[in-house]
Amino acid sequence: MTNIPSHNRRFVLKTRPAELPSNENFSIERLPVFPPTDGNLLVRILCVALSPWQNQRLKDFKNYTKPFEIGELIDCDVIGQIISGEAGDFCPGKLVTGRLGWQEIASASPADLQLVSNDFEETLWLTALSSPGLTAYCAMDLFGRPMPGQTLAVTSAAGSVGSFAIQLGVIAGMRVIGIAGTKEKCDIVRDELGAHACLNYKDPLFSEKLASACPGGIDLFFDTLGGEIADTVFDNLAKYATVLIVGRTNSNNSGTPHLDYVNMRQLWAKEARIHCFSRYSYPERWAFAREKMMTLCRDVKIKEIKTIVHGFENTPTALRDMLSGKALGKTIVKYGESER
Repeated sequence: MTNIPSHNRRFVLKTRPAELPSNENFSIERLPVFPPTDGNLLVRILCVALSPWQNQRLKDFKNYTKPFEIGELIDCDVIGQIISGEAGDFCPGKLVTGRLGWQEIASASPADLQLVSNDFEETLWLTALSSPGLTAYCAMDLFGRPMPGQTLAVTSAAGSVGSFAIQLGVIAGMRVIGIAGTKEKCDIVRDELGAHACLNYKDPLFSEKLASACPGGIDLFFDTLGGEIADTVFDNLAKYATVLIVGRTNSNNSGTPHLDYVNMRQLWAKEARIHCFSRYSYPERWAFAREKMMTLCRDVKIKEIKTIVHGFENTPTALRDMLSGKALGKTIVKYGESER
């Protein structure tokens, strides 16, 4: 294995962004690296996963998760390789995943890490087998209860969570309608993920095209956005529809959450059920969901959609691009390659 580096670089919060973050909101700290103690391991970070909730934590307003403090390491899930220390099956050379953040070297307890199997491509441990895939599976399994022949609509259909919700709906035999923001994304959702239709919400005829795509109404609405797009979907709900709220990108990243969901009259008129879902409230379901997703990956029934960015220094820009809608699927920043 590579010698232990003398220093670690890591991104910490410098200032809070008003809306989308930029490089000026972060500082790079350079700290010495010490040999691991007390049973901990040193891990070299290979890839970091970017998520909308990171932007939510950059803001200092009441939300479902605690804001980052000024000077705090930016948190996220990573793939890394152990370079020093040993504890049971955890030894130098092994690949692990854990929430270790935007840094090049991390000291971590084995209890906070999971060994990565060579059965799957490395990035799958940050997509299908991590928060995006597990969120989609748990939400659909616990509250969505997809039924063959029903109609499913998914916002952010080419996003990290929505892309898996699309595929799970197809596997369940549903008529699946994706909603995305560009023609490229719509083509991928339809042609690669198997959706029966995918509509561009920026199309001036979006409302009319959505109504045409679901003449019998939408039975299950898997929403990660909220706002005006969701209000348009509400106009097309079937009687007794289920609305599954799985993330609130438009409102959770904004200081004006009162602008969320206006079209409540249609929810009442259709006697719709609303379930709000956060994967972090169901840790007892993670192992079950991961096993199910592993099976689907082995059977090549699930595809990952991802955007790869290279270079530690490019992490903040990659987050901004993802939040701006420029990325496909999960955004992953590669810091280095594993050594065998």
